[in-house]
Amino acid sequence: MIYSAVQSVADALNDYLSNRFRQPEEKVIISNIINMDGSAGVTEPDKIILTLANLEQETINQKNPVVGSPRPVKMNLFILITAAFEGLNYPEGLKYLSGVISYFQSHKVMNHQNTPDLDPGIEKLSFEIYNQNLQNLSHLWGSMGGKYMPSILYKVRVISFDENNVGAGSAPFTGLGTNI
Repeated sequence: MIYSAVQSVADALNDYLSNRFRQPEEKVIISNIINMDGSAGVTEPDKIILTLANLEQETINQKNPVVGSPRPVKMNLFILITAAFEGLNYPEGLKYLSGVISYFQSHKVMNHQNTPDLDPGIEKLSFEIYNQNLQNLSHLWGSMGGKYMPSILYKVRVISFDENNVGAGSAPFTGLGTNI
């Protein structure tokens, strides 16, 4: 479900930014800022990077479950959206980051009506800017091991997990020559 939600956001942003800036190249990618070995998570220039910065359990508005069934876990995702544009392309990155903000101002909710490809296990995703003071922002970037780049953090509410949809819509993990 996490992958499906983040991929839906990336797809919607790519469509919007491609149309807005008349750019056929997909600019939005899902990636770490820094890999575990300390190398850059993205080596392609001029990208908008979506990074899952945190998860938190939603504790309000929990409905009582049907007797005998486990209560679904509702999660909020914190997605860091970073403009990784360097050198003379830095101002272009600011334009794209402004485009991201514009998108979420006009699309505060993704649901099956306005996002037909949204995973069937996700009822809706709603977006709000999660403000950070400079100290917390510094801690966030430091904990990721990166140097600050223009970015914005969004809180994405609510993804519901239950035993029937945990693996829904997720691609198999492939890496190190093994499928899991």
